[in-house]
Amino acid sequence: MKNISLLDFYCKKNPNSKQLFRIMRTSIFLLLFCSFSLMAKNANSQNAKVTINKQDVRLESILSEIESQTNYLFIYKKNVDVNLHKSISVKARPVSEVLSILLHESPIIYKIEGNHIILTKKEITQTPIIKKITGVVTDRAGEPLIGVTITVKGISQGSITDINGKFSLSADIGDVLQFAEDAELREFGDACEEYEAEQFSYIGYIPQTIKLKNLNSLKVFLVEDVKTLDEVVVVGYGSQKRTNLTGAISTVTSQELVDRPASSVTHMLQGRVPGLNITTSSGVPGNTASFNIRGTNSINGGSPLVLVDGVEGDLDRVNPNDIESISVIKDASAAAIYGGRASFGVILVTTKSGSSDGKVQISYSGRVGWTEPTTSTDYENRGYYHVSLVDQFYIPNNGRRYTSYTEEDMKELWERRNDKTEDPARPWTVLDKRNGQNVYLYYANTDWWQYLFKDKKPLQSHNISISGGTNKLKFYLSAGYNSEEGMYRRNTDKFRRINFHSRISADITDWLNISNNTEFFNSNYTYPGLGGINSNISQAQNHGLASFPTQNPDGTSLYTTSLTDYAIMDGLLVILDSEGFRNKTRKDNFKTTTELTLKPLKGLEIKANLTYMLYNQYDIRRQSNGTYSKYPGETSILNTGNFQNQMFEQFAPNEYWATNVFATYQGSVSNKHNYKVTGGFNYETRYNKTVRGTGYNLLSDVLDDFNLIGVDPATNQKRMEVTGGQNEYKLAGFFGRINYDYKGIYLLELSGRYDGTSRFASGHRWGFFPSMSVGWRVSEEKFFSNMKDWCNNLKFRYSFGSLGNQQVGYYDYIRTISIGTTGYLFGGARPSYADISAPSADNLTWETVQQHNAGVDMTFLDNRLTFTGEYYIRDTKDMLTAGITLPAVYGTSAPKMNSADMRTKGYELSVAWRDQFKLGNKPFSYQLSFTFSDYISEITKFDNPDKLLAKTYYEGMRIGEIWGYRVDGFFATDEEAKNYEVDQRSVNTTINSSSGEYRGVRAGDLKYRDLDGNKTISIGENRVGSSGDREILGNSSPRYQYGTNLAFQWYGFDFNIFFQGIGHIDWYPGREAQAFWGYYNRPYGTFIPKDFQKLCWSEDNPNAYFPRPRTAVALTENSELSTVNDRYLQNIGYCRLKNLTIGYSLPKFLTNKIGLDLVRLYFSGENLAYWSPIKTDYVDPEQARQGGTLKVYPWQKSFTFGVNINF
Repeated sequence: MKNISLLDFYCKKNPNSKQLFRIMRTSIFLLLFCSFSLMAKNANSQNAKVTINKQDVRLESILSEIESQTNYLFIYKKNVDVNLHKSISVKARPVSEVLSILLHESPIIYKIEGNHIILTKKEITQTPIIKKITGVVTDRAGEPLIGVTITVKGISQGSITDINGKFSLSADIGDVLQFAEDAELREFGDACEEYEAEQFSYIGYIPQTIKLKNLNSLKVFLVEDVKTLDEVVVVGYGSQKRTNLTGAISTVTSQELVDRPASSVTHMLQGRVPGLNITTSSGVPGNTASFNIRGTNSINGGSPLVLVDGVEGDLDRVNPNDIESISVIKDASAAAIYGGRASFGVILVTTKSGSSDGKVQISYSGRVGWTEPTTSTDYENRGYYHVSLVDQFYIPNNGRRYTSYTEEDMKELWERRNDKTEDPARPWTVLDKRNGQNVYLYYANTDWWQYLFKDKKPLQSHNISISGGTNKLKFYLSAGYNSEEGMYRRNTDKFRRINFHSRISADITDWLNISNNTEFFNSNYTYPGLGGINSNISQAQNHGLASFPTQNPDGTSLYTTSLTDYAIMDGLLVILDSEGFRNKTRKDNFKTTTELTLKPLKGLEIKANLTYMLYNQYDIRRQSNGTYSKYPGETSILNTGNFQNQMFEQFAPNEYWATNVFATYQGSVSNKHNYKVTGGFNYETRYNKTVRGTGYNLLSDVLDDFNLIGVDPATNQKRMEVTGGQNEYKLAGFFGRINYDYKGIYLLELSGRYDGTSRFASGHRWGFFPSMSVGWRVSEEKFFSNMKDWCNNLKFRYSFGSLGNQQVGYYDYIRTISIGTTGYLFGGARPSYADISAPSADNLTWETVQQHNAGVDMTFLDNRLTFTGEYYIRDTKDMLTAGITLPAVYGTSAPKMNSADMRTKGYELSVAWRDQFKLGNKPFSYQLSFTFSDYISEITKFDNPDKLLAKTYYEGMRIGEIWGYRVDGFFATDEEAKNYEVDQRSVNTTINSSSGEYRGVRAGDLKYRDLDGNKTISIGENRVGSSGDREILGNSSPRYQYGTNLAFQWYGFDFNIFFQGIGHIDWYPGREAQAFWGYYNRPYGTFIPKDFQKLCWSEDNPNAYFPRPRTAVALTENSELSTVNDRYLQNIGYCRLKNLTIGYSLPKFLTNKIGLDLVRLYFSGENLAYWSPIKTDYVDPEQARQGGTLKVYPWQKSFTFGVNINF
C-alpha cells in the first residue's frame, strides 16, 4: 500500500502511529521480512473491492480494514470524527459504494484522489459558482503540499489540494481566500494588484489570507511555523504539547545539527541551549567535551543524565545524523520523574524512525575537508635568535649560559640566520674536535613545529540511511563512518569512528506493538610516541632549540649533545625515530532495547522495555629501546625509563541492564478538565571491571603479544605485572506524574520518585523526591482577546522540586582496602602492599538538590517573534565533604560527611525572530535567534568557621574566587627598587636566590602594592577579613554565556552563521603554563613566539608586558609571576565563529530527471575564528579554561565540503 506522508495536523487511521519503539536485535531481520511482505500484500488495484462485516465499531476500525484490503490510504483533519460508531456488512463491493453506505447521514464526505481518499467535514451551506480559481500550493523549496484546505472567508465554499498540490475553487474578485500565514502570492495568469494574508489548515505552516483581485491562477508558498513544528516536546517517559509545558525545557532539532563538522554531538550543542554549559577538553581527533546544566551543581562534581531513546547513553557515541530532536530538561520539576539520576538535569535524545507512507527513502550525506589549529604556530625557527634568547633568560638565575656555543659558534649561527633550508656552502651540522673529542656542532634553523606536526589534516565523513514502512510496520537503518588524521607528521595519529543504528516498530494487532532499537559504536585512535597523546606534546616543549637539526648527517637520532646538558625534547626525537613506540585506544558500545506497547483501553497505554548495553575499552601502550648518536661514529642505546622494552595492555568491560514498566492514562471531563497520569517502575544495574597487564623484555618490537615476553637478564625470569579492579551498583525507583489543565488555561503538574541506591549503607539508601509546577496561559483568557492580534501567546510558569544526587563513589560508606605494588624492585620484583581508606561516616546518604524556577513564554506578531525567560534558585544540600577534623595522631584524613550546602542563582533568555518576503519573485525566508544565560554559585554551609583560605571553601564564598595581590607596574629604576619601603621578599623567591649581580629586586621587576600598610607583602592570617595584601581579584566561573544564529533560504541557496561565546571568565596562568609565560617559566622552551622579545622589559622597552628577562619566576613557588596578581590575570572571555554553512540545492526539475529527490552541495566550517582579550595568540581561550600546563593537543578549526542526496 502506497501512503502519502502528511504532517501531524493530518491524522492517519492510527493517531499513535508516530510512537517510537524497539525490539531485540534478533528480531530485526524477521521484522524487515514482514515489512516487505505487508507492502506486497497491500499492492491492490485501484478498482479493488472489499468484504467487511463489522457491527457497532468505531469508524476508524472500518477505515483500517479498507486500507488493509486495498491500496487506498485515508487522509483527514483532526476535526473529522472517526470515533463514530458504525455497522456495515458487504461482500465484494466497490470501495466507493461501501463509503457511500458507510457515510450516509453522517457529517463526513469523501473524495477519491488516485490512491488517496480524503475525508472532510460536511459543509452546511454552498455558495453559487461565480468564478473558477485554480492554483498550486508548495513549500518554499517548491515541494507540493497535499491535503491543504482552502476556503472562502465568510462562506463554507472550499477546496483541498491534491497529490500535486493543485486546487480549484469557486470565488469572485474581492473574496478573501484562507490559506496559511506568510503565504506568498505569485501571478501565473491575470495581474494581481493586491494581496493580503490567507490561511491554510496545515500543520507546521502559518495562517494568512489572500484577497483576490484580477487573478486567475495562483502559486502560493507556505512558510514553516517553527513554533508549531516544536509543538510536541519529548519529556520523561512521554511527551507533552509545548503549550502545556510548565517546566524549563529547551529543544534542539535535527536541522540545527545537520552538516556540522564537529567531532561530536556535545560540541554541536555548545551555545545552542541557554543554561547548557559545554567545555571542550582538547583538540585531539575524536575529542569529547564535558558539560553541565545551569553551572556548578555540587562541589563533588556531577553531570546531567543523558538518555538516548529513553535509555542511558553517551552523547559522544551518537551519530548526529540519526538524531531527530534533543530535549534539555533544566528544572527539578521536569526532571523529578528520573529521581536520583537527574539531580543535575537531563538530556533526552530522540533518534529518527521510519515513516508509514509506504515508500522507502535512501539518504546519503558525505563531506571531506581538513582541520587547522585555531591559534598561531609561528614559532621562532632561527637558531641564532633562539640560542640568544635562551641564554639571556638563563644567565640571571644560574650565572652562566645554558648552551656551550662559543663566540665563533654564534657568528656561524648569525651567518645562517636567514637560511630557511640548508645551504651546502653553510651546512647546519659541522664536525669539529673539542677537548680532544670529535663533536657535532649544530648551526641549524629548524622549525620544530612544522617538523613534528602538520597544520592541515584531512578528515572525511559518510552517512547513509534507509527508512520507510507501512501503517503496520516502520523501519530506520543507518550507518556512519568518520575518519580524521591528527597533527603528527611522522606515524601520524588517526581517529576512526563507525556507527550502526536500526530502529523497527511493528503493530502486531490494533492494541499491541513491539519495537526494537539497536545501536553499535566503534572508535579507534592510534598515535605514536609514549602513552597518552599529551605526553608527547609535553615532551616536545623543552630543550628543542632551533639551532639543532632533526637528525645527524648519518641519519642517527639526536638525544644529548655536546652543546647542552639536557636531552633534546626529553628524548622525543629518538622515540619518533623508533618503530617500537605506538599506542591504540579502541572503544566498542553495543546497546539494544526491546519494548512492548499495549493499548487495551481508549486513553490507556502500557509500556515495558528491557535494555542491555555492553561497553568495552581496550588500550595498548608499547615502548622499546632507542638509539642515538652524541659523537660522530658512536651510537648509544637507551633502555631505561621511557625506553624500557615493555607493553602495557588494559581491558575494561562495562555491562548495563535496565528495565522500565510504566503506564499512561489520559482523558477529559466535559472537554474542560483534561488530565494525564503516568506511573511506573525503573530498575538498572551496572558492572565495571578493569584488567591491566604490563610485560617486559618483549622479543619483538613489531608484534604486541604477552607470549613474547622475554627473560629479564637481572633475574633470569620473565617479568609481568597484573592489576585490576571491579565495582557494581544497582538503582531502583518508583515514579509517577499527574498533568492537569482546565480548558488549556490553568496548568498543573505533580510528580515524584521514590529511589533506592546501593551506593549508600542499608537504612540510608531510599529517598523520596517530589516536585510540582503550575502554569497560566494568560493569552487564552477572555480578557486577553483584544491583545492577541499582536501577542499570540503568553504563559507564566513556576516550578519547585527536590532531587537526590547519588553520583558519589560506589563504596564511600565503607572503608576499603586497596592492594598495590611499590615503585621499587626487591629481588627483581615489585612487592605488594595494602592500604586502608579514610574512616567513613555511618550516616552517609543522598545529596539533595532543591530548585525553584519561574518562567515566561511569549510569542508576538503572528508567532514571528518568540521569547522565553527563566529565573532559578538551586540549593544543593548535604554535599559530601571532609567532616570532623581528626586528631593528627589518628594518621588519616577526615571522613566524608553530608556537611556542606551551596546555592546557585541564575537566569536564561532566548529570543527568536523569523519571517519571509519576496525577493526576485522567490520566497526569501530568514531566521535570527539569540540565547543568553548567567549564574552565580555560593557556599552557604561549610565546616570552616574561621573562614581560613587554606581550606577549599568557606561560608559566603563564591565558587571560582581568585585571590591575589595588586601590583603597581614595574620599578622604573634600580634606585626606586632599592628604596622601596615595602618588604616583598615573600613573592620574590627566585629573584632573591639569583646569581651574583642579578640577585635582588631591580628595574623592570614587579612592584607589589602594600594594601594593609604594614610595609610587608604577606598573606596575613590567611583568612577572610585578615588576608594581608591579598584580595579577590576575579572569578574563574564563566559569566554571560551566549549564542546567536542567523540563517536564510532563497532560490535553492541556504546560509547559516552561528556565534557562541562567554562574556567574561578570569584565568591566572599556572606555573607550568609555558605557552603563556614563555621563558619566564623555563628557559629552554622549544616553541617560543617569534615576537616574544618585544614583550620583555628592557631600558629601551619600559612599557613591555612582561618584566625583565629572568627564568623560573613563573615556575618557582612564591615568585613574582607564579604569585597570583592582577597584572597577569586574564579575561579569557571570547566570541567564536562557531559555524558557517553555505549550501545550494539543485532545482527539482533537474533532480527529478535523474530520479533523485534532493541534491544539495554545501560548505561548512567549524571554529573558524575567535575574538578574545587574552594576551597571547598562542593559547585558545577554551584551552586556557582547562588550566594546568596548557601542554595539550591544540584546539582545531575545520573546513569541509559536502553533499546531501535523497533517493
